[in-house]
Amino acid sequence: MMMKKLKTNLPKIAASLMIAGLTVLSFSVFGQSKEKTATLKGEVLDMSCYMGHGAKGAGHKMCAQMCLKKGLPAGLLTSNGQVYLLVEDHDKADAYSTVIKHAADQVTVTGKVANKNGVQALIVEDVKAGS
Repeated sequence: MMMKKLKTNLPKIAASLMIAGLTVLSFSVFGQSKEKTATLKGEVLDMSCYMGHGAKGAGHKMCAQMCLKKGLPAGLLTSNGQVYLLVEDHDKADAYSTVIKHAADQVTVTGKVANKNGVQALIVEDVKAGS
C-alpha cells in the first residue's frame, strides 16, 4: 500500500522539488547585479580610428567629431590606459548625446560598468566636461 502511494505521488514530489530548486536559483541569479556604478575620467575616443590606427588626442579632434557624429562607436581612454566602450543608457539618452559631443576632450563619466565576453563598457548615465 505504501509503495503504491509513493509511486503515484513520486511525479508530484519530483515536480515540487524541481520548482523549489528553480525558484531558489532564480532568486540567487536575479538578486545579484554584476554591473557596478563607476565614475571614470578620460579622453572621449572615436573607437573606429583608435582601434584601427591608434588615433587619439587633440590632433585627431576634428576627425573624431566627424566619426562620432556619423554614429560610429565612442570610447573612453582612462589615464591608466584602460579603454571602455561607451554605450547609451536608454533611460538617460541625453547623457550619451552629450558625451559624443566631447570627442578628444577630457571628461568625467558616471555609469554602470559592464563586461561581456571580453568587451569592457560603461553605460553612460552622467557626463561632466573637463577632468
